[in-house]
Amino acid sequence: MKPNIILLMSDQQRWDSLGCNGNRFVSTPHLDQLAADGARFENSFTPWPVCTPARATMWTGVYPHQHKVTFNIYDMGNVIEDVSRERRTLFESMKDADYTTAYFGKWHLGDDAPGMFDVWEGFNSLGGHWVDGRRDGIYKPDFQTDQLIEFMEQQTGTGKPFIAVNSYYPPHDPYTAPKQFYEPYRGKGVPFAGYYAAVSALDHNVGRVMEALERLGLRENTIVVYFSDHGDTFRYREGWAYKFVCHEDAIKVPLIVNCPERISAGTVVPSMVGLQDLMPTVLDWAGLDIPDYLHGKSLVPLLSGESVPWREAYYVQNITRHTNVEQRCIRTGEWKLILNERPRTVRRYASSNYLFDLVNDPEEELNLYDTPREDGHNQYGHFPPFTDVITELAQLLRKYAEEIGDAFGCELADNCLTEMRNRG
Repeated sequence: MKPNIILLMSDQQRWDSLGCNGNRFVSTPHLDQLAADGARFENSFTPWPVCTPARATMWTGVYPHQHKVTFNIYDMGNVIEDVSRERRTLFESMKDADYTTAYFGKWHLGDDAPGMFDVWEGFNSLGGHWVDGRRDGIYKPDFQTDQLIEFMEQQTGTGKPFIAVNSYYPPHDPYTAPKQFYEPYRGKGVPFAGYYAAVSALDHNVGRVMEALERLGLRENTIVVYFSDHGDTFRYREGWAYKFVCHEDAIKVPLIVNCPERISAGTVVPSMVGLQDLMPTVLDWAGLDIPDYLHGKSLVPLLSGESVPWREAYYVQNITRHTNVEQRCIRTGEWKLILNERPRTVRRYASSNYLFDLVNDPEEELNLYDTPREDGHNQYGHFPPFTDVITELAQLLRKYAEEIGDAFGCELADNCLTEMRNRG
Protein backbone atom coordinates (compact mmCIF):
# COMPACT_ATOMS: atom_id res chain seq x y z
CA MET A 1 0.00 0.00 0.00
CA LYS A 2 1.36 3.40 -0.97
CA PRO A 3 1.85 5.70 2.03
CA ASN A 4 0.08 8.99 2.60
CA ILE A 5 2.54 11.88 2.86
CA ILE A 6 2.06 15.06 4.90
CA LEU A 7 4.64 17.82 4.52
CA LEU A 8 4.46 20.34 7.36
CA MET A 9 6.60 23.35 6.51
CA SER A 10 7.39 26.42 8.59
CA ASP A 11 8.92 29.62 7.25
CA GLN A 12 12.20 31.17 8.42
CA GLN A 13 12.70 28.70 11.28
CA ARG A 14 16.16 28.15 12.73
CA TRP A 15 17.43 24.61 13.29
CA ASP A 16 18.24 25.48 16.92
CA SER A 17 14.68 26.61 17.72
CA LEU A 18 13.50 23.12 18.73
CA GLY A 19 13.97 21.31 22.01
CA CYS A 20 14.94 18.09 20.21
CA ASN A 21 17.79 20.02 18.56
CA GLY A 22 19.21 21.19 21.88
CA ASN A 23 17.27 24.36 22.66
CA ARG A 24 16.83 24.59 26.45
CA PHE A 25 14.15 27.25 26.76
CA VAL A 26 11.73 26.62 23.90
CA SER A 27 8.48 24.70 24.43
CA THR A 28 8.03 22.22 21.55
CA PRO A 29 6.69 19.01 23.11
CA HIS A 30 4.87 17.72 20.03
CA LEU A 31 7.76 18.24 17.63
CA ASP A 32 10.16 16.75 20.17
CA GLN A 33 7.89 13.69 20.38
CA LEU A 34 7.63 13.52 16.60
CA ALA A 35 11.43 13.34 16.46
CA ALA A 36 11.65 10.85 19.35
CA ASP A 37 9.21 8.54 17.60
CA GLY A 38 10.92 8.93 14.23
CA ALA A 39 14.06 10.55 12.84
CA ARG A 40 15.69 13.93 13.20
CA PHE A 41 18.52 15.30 11.11
CA GLU A 42 21.53 16.94 12.74
CA ASN A 43 22.81 18.63 9.56
CA SER A 44 19.90 19.74 7.38
CA PHE A 45 20.20 22.85 5.19
CA THR A 46 18.57 25.04 2.59
CA PRO A 47 20.27 25.42 -0.82
CA TRP A 48 19.42 29.16 -0.87
CA PRO A 49 18.51 31.12 2.31
CA VAL A 50 15.51 32.99 0.87
CA CYS A 51 11.86 31.94 0.47
CA THR A 52 11.08 31.79 -3.26
CA PRO A 53 14.39 30.29 -4.50
CA ALA A 54 14.34 27.64 -1.76
CA ARG A 55 10.73 26.71 -2.47
CA ALA A 56 11.37 26.46 -6.20
CA THR A 57 14.22 24.06 -5.43
CA MET A 58 12.26 21.86 -3.03
CA TRP A 59 9.45 21.35 -5.56
CA THR A 60 11.56 21.05 -8.76
CA GLY A 61 14.53 19.21 -7.24
CA VAL A 62 17.23 21.41 -8.80
CA TYR A 63 19.41 24.23 -7.47
CA PRO A 64 18.44 27.86 -8.16
CA HIS A 65 21.20 28.44 -10.73
CA GLN A 66 19.37 25.90 -12.92
CA HIS A 67 15.74 26.86 -12.36
CA LYS A 68 16.75 30.58 -12.40
CA VAL A 69 14.44 31.67 -9.56
CA THR A 70 16.95 33.60 -7.46
CA PHE A 71 14.89 36.28 -5.71
CA ASN A 72 11.62 36.65 -3.81
CA ILE A 73 8.75 37.22 -6.22
CA TYR A 74 5.51 39.10 -5.69
CA ASP A 75 2.70 40.27 -7.99
CA MET A 76 3.13 37.42 -10.46
CA GLY A 77 0.64 34.74 -11.39
CA ASN A 78 2.77 31.59 -11.65
CA VAL A 79 6.51 31.65 -10.96
CA ILE A 80 7.02 28.05 -12.11
CA GLU A 81 5.44 28.81 -15.49
CA ASP A 82 6.66 32.39 -15.95
CA VAL A 83 10.20 32.34 -14.54
CA SER A 84 11.47 28.86 -13.74
CA ARG A 85 13.52 27.02 -16.35
CA GLU A 86 12.45 23.75 -14.69
CA ARG A 87 8.68 23.48 -14.91
CA ARG A 88 7.95 19.94 -13.82
CA THR A 89 7.39 19.70 -10.09
CA LEU A 90 7.01 16.92 -7.57
CA PHE A 91 3.25 17.25 -7.67
CA GLU A 92 2.73 16.36 -11.35
CA SER A 93 4.62 13.14 -10.68
CA MET A 94 2.48 12.40 -7.63
CA LYS A 95 -0.72 13.00 -9.59
CA ASP A 96 0.56 10.63 -12.28
CA ALA A 97 1.01 8.04 -9.50
CA ASP A 98 -2.70 8.45 -8.60
CA TYR A 99 -2.06 10.53 -5.48
CA THR A 100 -4.56 13.17 -4.43
CA THR A 101 -2.59 16.41 -4.08
CA ALA A 102 -3.45 19.25 -1.68
CA TYR A 103 -1.79 22.50 -0.62
CA PHE A 104 -2.63 24.76 2.31
CA GLY A 105 -0.90 28.02 3.27
CA LYS A 106 2.02 30.04 2.01
CA TRP A 107 3.13 29.19 -1.53
CA HIS A 108 5.34 32.14 -2.53
CA LEU A 109 5.57 30.92 -6.09
CA GLY A 110 2.83 33.10 -7.50
CA ASP A 111 -0.61 34.52 -6.79
CA ASP A 112 -2.61 32.13 -8.96
CA ALA A 113 -3.68 28.58 -8.17
CA PRO A 114 -1.24 26.24 -9.95
CA GLY A 115 -2.72 23.33 -11.84
CA MET A 116 -0.92 20.49 -10.08
CA PHE A 117 -3.17 20.39 -6.98
CA ASP A 118 -6.55 18.72 -6.59
CA VAL A 119 -7.17 20.87 -3.52
CA TRP A 120 -5.74 24.40 -3.41
CA GLU A 121 -5.98 26.65 -0.35
CA GLY A 122 -2.76 28.60 -0.78
CA PHE A 123 -1.58 32.20 -0.90
CA ASN A 124 1.59 33.79 -2.22
CA SER A 125 3.10 35.76 0.71
CA LEU A 126 2.80 38.87 2.88
CA GLY A 127 -0.45 39.79 4.60
CA GLY A 128 0.59 38.85 8.13
CA HIS A 129 -0.25 35.83 10.24
CA TRP A 130 -3.91 36.52 11.00
CA VAL A 131 -6.83 35.65 8.76
CA ASP A 132 -8.68 38.89 9.49
CA GLY A 133 -5.64 41.04 10.26
CA ARG A 134 -6.46 41.20 13.99
CA ARG A 135 -4.06 39.78 16.58
CA ASP A 136 -7.01 38.65 18.68
CA GLY A 137 -8.65 37.05 15.64
CA ILE A 138 -8.03 33.82 13.74
CA TYR A 139 -4.41 32.69 13.56
CA LYS A 140 -3.57 31.44 10.06
CA PRO A 141 -1.77 28.29 11.25
CA ASP A 142 -4.85 27.31 13.27
CA PHE A 143 -7.10 27.90 10.25
CA GLN A 144 -4.81 25.98 7.88
CA THR A 145 -4.62 23.06 10.30
CA ASP A 146 -8.42 22.97 10.41
CA GLN A 147 -8.40 22.81 6.61
CA LEU A 148 -5.81 20.02 6.56
CA ILE A 149 -7.69 17.94 9.12
CA GLU A 150 -10.93 18.36 7.17
CA PHE A 151 -9.10 17.22 4.03
CA MET A 152 -7.75 14.15 5.87
CA GLU A 153 -11.26 13.28 7.05
CA GLN A 154 -12.51 13.48 3.46
CA GLN A 155 -9.74 11.16 2.24
CA THR A 156 -10.52 8.43 4.77
CA GLY A 157 -12.03 5.47 3.01
CA THR A 158 -11.39 6.70 -0.54
CA GLY A 159 -8.77 4.04 -1.19
CA LYS A 160 -6.44 6.63 -2.75
CA PRO A 161 -3.19 7.83 -1.19
CA PHE A 162 -2.69 11.54 -0.71
CA ILE A 163 0.11 14.05 -0.41
CA ALA A 164 -0.74 17.25 1.47
CA VAL A 165 1.44 20.27 2.16
CA ASN A 166 0.61 22.56 5.08
CA SER A 167 2.90 25.55 4.68
CA TYR A 168 2.85 27.76 7.77
CA TYR A 169 3.89 31.42 7.44
CA PRO A 170 5.27 31.80 11.03
CA PRO A 171 7.71 32.08 12.67
CA HIS A 172 8.67 34.46 9.83
CA ASP A 173 8.56 38.11 10.87
CA PRO A 174 6.46 39.88 12.05
CA TYR A 175 6.82 37.61 15.08
CA THR A 176 3.27 37.04 16.34
CA ALA A 177 1.27 34.24 17.93
CA PRO A 178 -1.87 33.77 20.06
CA LYS A 179 -1.37 35.18 23.54
CA GLN A 180 -1.24 31.86 25.40
CA PHE A 181 1.96 30.82 23.62
CA TYR A 182 3.99 33.76 24.95
CA GLU A 183 3.88 32.58 28.55
CA PRO A 184 7.03 30.36 28.51
CA TYR A 185 9.12 33.29 27.26
CA ARG A 186 7.91 36.27 29.26
CA GLY A 187 10.01 37.69 32.09
CA LYS A 188 12.90 35.29 31.49
CA GLY A 189 15.21 37.38 29.34
CA VAL A 190 14.44 35.37 26.21
CA PRO A 191 15.00 37.59 23.15
CA PHE A 192 12.42 37.64 20.35
CA ALA A 193 9.65 36.17 22.49
CA GLY A 194 7.20 36.47 19.59
CA TYR A 195 9.38 34.28 17.40
CA TYR A 196 9.49 31.47 19.92
CA ALA A 197 5.82 31.92 20.77
CA ALA A 198 5.12 31.32 17.07
CA VAL A 199 7.30 28.19 17.15
CA SER A 200 5.26 26.92 20.11
CA ALA A 201 2.02 27.76 18.29
CA LEU A 202 3.16 25.69 15.31
CA ASP A 203 4.12 22.89 17.68
CA HIS A 204 0.57 22.93 19.05
CA ASN A 205 -0.82 22.53 15.53
CA VAL A 206 1.56 19.68 14.75
CA GLY A 207 0.08 17.98 17.81
CA ARG A 208 -3.41 18.52 16.39
CA VAL A 209 -2.39 16.92 13.07
CA MET A 210 -0.93 13.89 14.81
CA GLU A 211 -4.03 13.48 17.00
CA ALA A 212 -6.22 13.57 13.89
CA LEU A 213 -4.09 10.91 12.19
CA GLU A 214 -4.57 8.63 15.21
CA ARG A 215 -8.31 9.30 15.37
CA LEU A 216 -8.77 8.60 11.67
CA GLY A 217 -6.69 5.42 11.70
CA LEU A 218 -4.14 6.92 9.29
CA ARG A 219 -1.16 7.08 11.62
CA GLU A 220 0.63 3.85 10.69
CA ASN A 221 0.68 4.42 6.94
CA THR A 222 1.27 8.18 6.87
CA ILE A 223 4.72 9.71 6.55
CA VAL A 224 4.93 13.09 8.30
CA VAL A 225 7.79 15.45 7.48
CA TYR A 226 8.47 18.70 9.34
CA PHE A 227 10.95 21.20 7.90
CA SER A 228 11.53 24.87 7.05
CA ASP A 229 12.59 26.76 3.93
CA HIS A 230 15.41 28.74 5.62
CA GLY A 231 16.42 30.19 8.99
CA ASP A 232 16.54 33.60 10.65
CA THR A 233 19.56 35.64 11.77
CA PHE A 234 17.51 37.99 14.00
CA ARG A 235 19.35 40.74 12.08
CA TYR A 236 22.56 39.79 13.82
CA ARG A 237 24.57 39.37 10.65
CA GLU A 238 26.12 41.72 8.11
CA GLY A 239 23.72 44.13 6.44
CA TRP A 240 20.97 43.61 9.04
CA ALA A 241 19.32 40.93 6.91
CA TYR A 242 17.00 38.33 8.43
CA LYS A 243 18.47 35.88 5.91
CA PHE A 244 20.31 36.40 2.57
CA VAL A 245 23.52 35.15 4.23
CA CYS A 246 25.33 31.81 4.39
CA HIS A 247 25.67 31.77 8.18
CA GLU A 248 24.24 28.79 10.08
CA ASP A 249 21.41 30.95 11.45
CA ALA A 250 20.02 31.30 7.93
CA ILE A 251 20.97 28.07 6.14
CA LYS A 252 20.48 25.37 8.80
CA VAL A 253 16.86 24.26 9.13
CA PRO A 254 14.89 21.66 11.11
CA LEU A 255 14.08 18.33 9.46
CA ILE A 256 12.06 15.61 11.17
CA VAL A 257 10.59 12.51 9.51
CA ASN A 258 8.08 10.21 11.19
CA CYS A 259 6.31 7.02 10.10
CA PRO A 260 5.86 4.05 12.49
CA GLU A 261 5.85 1.49 9.65
CA ARG A 262 9.06 2.73 8.04
CA ILE A 263 11.29 4.60 10.49
CA SER A 264 12.66 3.35 13.80
CA ALA A 265 12.02 5.55 16.83
CA GLY A 266 14.99 7.59 17.98
CA THR A 267 16.79 7.62 14.62
CA VAL A 268 19.37 10.40 14.38
CA VAL A 269 20.92 11.16 10.99
CA PRO A 270 24.23 13.09 11.05
CA SER A 271 24.68 13.23 7.24
CA MET A 272 24.57 16.51 5.30
CA VAL A 273 21.15 16.80 3.68
CA GLY A 274 19.16 19.58 2.05
CA LEU A 275 15.82 20.64 0.64
CA GLN A 276 16.87 19.44 -2.82
CA ASP A 277 16.65 15.92 -1.33
CA LEU A 278 12.94 16.31 -0.58
CA MET A 279 11.62 15.62 -4.08
CA PRO A 280 13.64 12.43 -4.73
CA THR A 281 12.75 11.16 -1.26
CA VAL A 282 9.01 11.61 -1.80
CA LEU A 283 9.24 9.99 -5.23
CA ASP A 284 11.05 7.07 -3.61
CA TRP A 285 8.33 6.70 -0.96
CA ALA A 286 5.71 6.67 -3.74
CA GLY A 287 7.59 3.94 -5.61
CA LEU A 288 8.39 6.22 -8.55
CA ASP A 289 11.55 6.51 -10.61
CA ILE A 290 13.90 9.32 -9.59
CA PRO A 291 14.97 11.38 -12.63
CA ASP A 292 18.71 11.61 -13.23
CA TYR A 293 18.63 15.41 -13.61
CA LEU A 294 17.61 16.02 -9.99
CA HIS A 295 20.33 17.51 -7.78
CA GLY A 296 19.23 15.78 -4.59
CA LYS A 297 19.26 12.21 -3.35
CA SER A 298 16.63 10.07 -1.69
CA LEU A 299 16.90 10.11 2.09
CA VAL A 300 15.28 6.68 2.37
CA PRO A 301 18.58 4.77 2.77
CA LEU A 302 19.73 7.15 5.52
CA LEU A 303 16.38 6.79 7.30
CA SER A 304 16.74 3.02 7.11
CA GLY A 305 20.21 3.10 8.65
CA GLU A 306 21.93 1.87 5.51
CA SER A 307 25.57 2.66 4.91
CA VAL A 308 25.53 4.39 1.54
CA PRO A 309 27.89 6.82 -0.23
CA TRP A 310 26.85 10.32 0.71
CA ARG A 311 28.01 13.90 0.33
CA GLU A 312 30.88 14.99 2.60
CA ALA A 313 29.86 18.65 2.53
CA TYR A 314 26.91 20.90 1.73
CA TYR A 315 26.79 23.48 -1.06
CA VAL A 316 24.83 26.74 -0.75
CA GLN A 317 24.06 29.51 -3.23
CA ASN A 318 23.06 33.06 -2.29
CA ILE A 319 22.80 36.70 -3.32
CA THR A 320 23.29 39.16 -0.47
CA ARG A 321 20.46 41.59 0.17
CA HIS A 322 22.12 44.98 0.67
CA THR A 323 25.14 44.51 -1.57
CA ASN A 324 23.60 42.31 -4.28
CA VAL A 325 26.76 40.20 -4.28
CA GLU A 326 26.47 36.62 -5.48
CA GLN A 327 27.94 34.01 -3.14
CA ARG A 328 28.78 30.32 -3.05
CA CYS A 329 29.41 28.42 0.17
CA ILE A 330 30.77 25.01 1.09
CA ARG A 331 30.11 23.68 4.58
CA THR A 332 31.85 20.61 6.02
CA GLY A 333 31.63 19.23 9.54
CA GLU A 334 34.51 21.46 10.68
CA TRP A 335 34.79 24.40 8.29
CA LYS A 336 32.80 26.81 6.17
CA LEU A 337 34.12 28.75 3.17
CA ILE A 338 32.02 31.53 1.63
CA LEU A 339 33.21 33.02 -1.65
CA ASN A 340 31.91 36.35 -2.98
CA GLU A 341 31.95 37.74 -6.48
CA ARG A 342 34.13 40.81 -6.71
CA PRO A 343 31.95 43.90 -6.15
CA ARG A 344 31.58 45.96 -9.31
CA THR A 345 31.44 49.17 -7.26
CA VAL A 346 32.42 50.11 -3.73
CA ARG A 347 29.51 49.34 -1.45
CA ARG A 348 28.90 50.08 2.18
CA TYR A 349 28.65 46.43 3.16
CA ALA A 350 31.12 45.03 0.62
CA SER A 351 33.13 42.26 2.23
CA SER A 352 35.88 39.77 1.56
CA ASN A 353 35.54 36.04 1.38
CA TYR A 354 34.91 34.19 4.61
CA LEU A 355 36.41 31.21 6.41
CA PHE A 356 34.88 29.99 9.65
CA ASP A 357 36.11 27.33 12.07
CA LEU A 358 32.82 25.68 13.05
CA VAL A 359 34.43 23.61 15.81
CA ASN A 360 36.04 26.45 17.77
CA ASP A 361 33.78 29.26 16.55
CA PRO A 362 30.30 27.80 15.93
CA GLU A 363 28.84 31.31 16.19
CA GLU A 364 30.86 32.30 13.08
CA GLU A 365 32.11 35.56 14.55
CA LEU A 366 35.79 35.39 13.51
CA ASN A 367 36.55 35.45 9.80
CA LEU A 368 39.81 33.54 9.31
CA TYR A 369 40.15 34.06 5.57
CA ASP A 370 42.92 36.68 5.94
CA THR A 371 43.74 36.02 9.58
CA PRO A 372 47.26 34.85 10.57
CA ARG A 373 47.26 31.46 12.22
CA GLU A 374 49.08 30.48 15.38
CA ASP A 375 50.45 27.05 14.46
CA GLY A 376 53.39 27.92 12.24
CA HIS A 377 55.30 30.59 10.32
CA ASN A 378 57.01 30.99 6.99
CA GLN A 379 60.60 31.91 6.19
CA TYR A 380 59.90 35.57 6.88
CA GLY A 381 58.79 34.90 10.43
CA HIS A 382 55.14 35.75 9.74
CA PHE A 383 52.25 33.53 10.71
CA PRO A 384 50.64 32.51 7.39
CA PRO A 385 46.89 32.56 6.84
CA PHE A 386 44.90 29.32 6.52
CA THR A 387 46.01 28.83 2.92
CA ASP A 388 45.98 25.04 3.03
CA VAL A 389 42.51 24.86 4.57
CA ILE A 390 41.10 27.38 2.09
CA THR A 391 42.67 25.54 -0.84
CA GLU A 392 41.13 22.25 0.21
CA LEU A 393 37.72 23.81 0.72
CA ALA A 394 37.84 25.72 -2.58
CA GLN A 395 38.64 22.48 -4.38
CA LEU A 396 35.68 20.85 -2.65
CA LEU A 397 33.42 23.77 -3.53
CA ARG A 398 34.46 23.48 -7.16
CA LYS A 399 33.72 19.75 -7.14
CA TYR A 400 30.17 20.30 -5.91
CA ALA A 401 29.58 23.23 -8.27
CA GLU A 402 30.77 21.17 -11.24
CA GLU A 403 28.56 18.22 -10.30
CA ILE A 404 25.40 20.34 -10.61
CA GLY A 405 26.61 22.47 -13.53
CA ASP A 406 27.04 25.74 -11.61
CA ALA A 407 29.60 27.56 -13.77
CA PHE A 408 29.64 30.60 -11.53
CA GLY A 409 30.53 28.48 -8.51
CA CYS A 410 33.39 26.95 -10.47
CA GLU A 411 34.60 30.44 -11.42
CA LEU A 412 34.61 31.65 -7.82
CA ALA A 413 36.48 28.52 -6.73
CA ASP A 414 39.08 28.98 -9.48
CA ASN A 415 39.60 32.61 -8.47
CA CYS A 416 40.10 31.54 -4.87
CA LEU A 417 42.56 28.79 -5.83
CA THR A 418 44.57 31.28 -7.90
CA GLU A 419 44.70 33.63 -4.93
CA MET A 420 45.92 30.83 -2.65
CA ARG A 421 48.69 29.89 -5.11
CA ASN A 422 49.80 33.52 -5.21
CA ARG A 423 50.01 33.57 -1.43
CA GLY A 424 52.70 30.96 -1.64
